[in-house]
Amino acid sequence: MSKTFQNYARFEFKGDEAYVKKGSINLLRDVDAAIFDCDGVLIDIRDSYDRAISETVAYILKWFTGYPFPRDMITEEIIFLFRKSGGFNNDWDTCYGILMFMLCNLPKDFQETFKICARDIDLKEKPSKRLLLIENAVREKGVSKILNETIISELIKELKLFADSLDESGALSVDKSLVSILHGSIKDCYEDLRHLLYYPCEVGGSIIPTVFEENFCGSDLVKEAYGVEPVFYTGRGLIENERVIVRMETLNRLSSIFGNANLGIASGSRFKPARYVLGNILSCFNSNALVFLDDVEREEENILKTTGKTINLKKPNAFSLLKAAEGLIPFKAALYVGDSLEDIMMAEEARKTDPRFMFAGVYQYSGFSDTLLQSFLKAGADIILPSVNEIPFILEELKGKKKNESS
Repeated sequence: MSKTFQNYARFEFKGDEAYVKKGSINLLRDVDAAIFDCDGVLIDIRDSYDRAISETVAYILKWFTGYPFPRDMITEEIIFLFRKSGGFNNDWDTCYGILMFMLCNLPKDFQETFKICARDIDLKEKPSKRLLLIENAVREKGVSKILNETIISELIKELKLFADSLDESGALSVDKSLVSILHGSIKDCYEDLRHLLYYPCEVGGSIIPTVFEENFCGSDLVKEAYGVEPVFYTGRGLIENERVIVRMETLNRLSSIFGNANLGIASGSRFKPARYVLGNILSCFNSNALVFLDDVEREEENILKTTGKTINLKKPNAFSLLKAAEGLIPFKAALYVGDSLEDIMMAEEARKTDPRFMFAGVYQYSGFSDTLLQSFLKAGADIILPSVNEIPFILEELKGKKKNESS
C-alpha cells in the first residue's frame, strides 16, 4: 500500500470508493456548513459544456479555414488536460487556448491571410460580420485545400502536449507558452489572431463567448441571460442535456446534520443557466451564500472603477468561497465540495485566511474519474467521494463515531 493511501480511511458505496484523510477527521466532525461548486458537483455537464467547447472550436475553425473540422474533434481527454492545470474553470478560456494553439500552428499561408484580415477588419463589427469577412478572405486565397486529416491529426497530438504544459494562470499561460515557442512571421501573427477573436470581451462583442453561449444556452436563454439576439444558433441549446446530480434527500439530510440550512454555492458558472437547470432545488440553499461568476465579475469591475487596478478574482482565487461563507450563519467548519484541482486550490487559498475550510473532491461525473480520484489523493483532499450524494453518509459516520467516543 502506498504512503498516500495509508493516510486515508477507505469507504465503499455500491462499488465506488470514498476516502477520508485520517489527519482531517477531527475537524471534519465539526463541519456544520457546506458550500458547493455547481458544474460537475450539483449538475452533470458532460454532455453540455464539454460538447459546447468541442462544437464552438470546430465551428470557429471552419470559418477561419474553410475546412470542415469534426464537431467531436476536441475530446474529453483534451478538455480534462486543460482543466487539470487548475486555470481553466471558464470554458471560454479553454476554447481560447485551443483555438489560439491550432490557428498559430496552421500552415504559413493561413497566417498571411489572417494578417490581412486583422489589418482590414474593424473590431467594432459584430462577431458574425468578422467571421464572414475572414471566411471570404480564406476562400479568395484558396488556402483551405492545404488542410487534410493528417495535418489535423498531428495538430491534435501537439495540442495534448501543449495543454499538459499549462498552469493555474489559465489563458495567461496560453499566451506565455505560445509566445515562447512561436517565431518569425507566425509570432507576428499571434497578436493579429487575438484581435480577430477579440478576446476577452463579452457575449455579443467577442467571437468566442458569442458562439459558445448561443450554442450552450439556445436562442431563448441567451436572450434572457445576455440580452442579445442569437445569430449563429437557433432553437434548443446544449444546456437541455444537463441533469441534476444532487438529490433533495441529500440536501435535506445535510440540513438535518447541520441543524439548519447552512448550505451555499461558490461557482465559476453563471447564475441564470444554473437556475434554469436546478429549478426549485436552488431554494434549498441560503440565498445570502450564493456566489456565481456574475458576482465575481461585478466585484472585479467595482475594483477597477474605484482603484484603477485590474484584479482577477476568479478561481482559484478564494474570493467566491470566502464571499459565500460570509452569507452563512456562524459555523465551526465549512466543507467546500468541488470537482477539479482548481477547486482544491481555491479551498487552500481560503484556508490561508480562515483555517476552518475543508475540501471534498467528487470524481464520478468526470470523463476521467480514475485520474481525477488519483489527483485528489495526491493533492491531499480531506474527503474524496464518488458524488455529492455520499456526503451525508460520511459526515454521519464521522459524527456518530464522535458521539460514541464521548459517551
